[in-house]
Amino acid sequence: MYRFSVLFSMFYVLLFANGAFAESQEDKLRNNLPEIRSALMQQDIVGTLRTYNKARHDMTQTDIEGLEAIWRAELGSGNQPLITGIVRNITALRMRKVIRDTGRVVSEINVIDARGVSIAQTTVFPHIRGMAGEAGNIAAADPNMVLISSVDSQASDKSRQLEAFLPVIDPDTNELIGAVILVIEGESF
Repeated sequence: MYRFSVLFSMFYVLLFANGAFAESQEDKLRNNLPEIRSALMQQDIVGTLRTYNKARHDMTQTDIEGLEAIWRAELGSGNQPLITGIVRNITALRMRKVIRDTGRVVSEINVIDARGVSIAQTTVFPHIRGMAGEAGNIAAADPNMVLISSVDSQASDKSRQLEAFLPVIDPDTNELIGAVILVIEGESF
């Protein structure tokens, strides 16, 4: 019995390691989404987004562009108060916990408010704005929609990444109040 178990395990590893029956990266991500969503919701993401949306209610497009300019200026400097406030706040710390709790399937998380502006990032992204526009419109039409795209990595090895856009719907109002953008490195699967 033991020998059969070992042989079966070796056969399984060889077969699936070579990708003969392997799921695509997107399928694996979709299969992990319930666990990831659960971990996100345990971190009171809805309450946090409500607070940020209320505070940023009067923010104009000019204000957002101003934040983007400050963000880009801070990227190369030693003085980074805006970046530090986004990357080291309590929500960013909670998102790092989500990464740990999900077995590091997700490598980076960016939480954006209803206007598409980051409220928390687990690593410093090259911009403060997330995928709001078209993705937000689609999510508003179907709040259960998860948009997954493959993009080139920012890393020097030019590996592939998956980005998943998960809309966050306020359960009290049934409105789109923000989103969580998950980045998954190709090697995570």
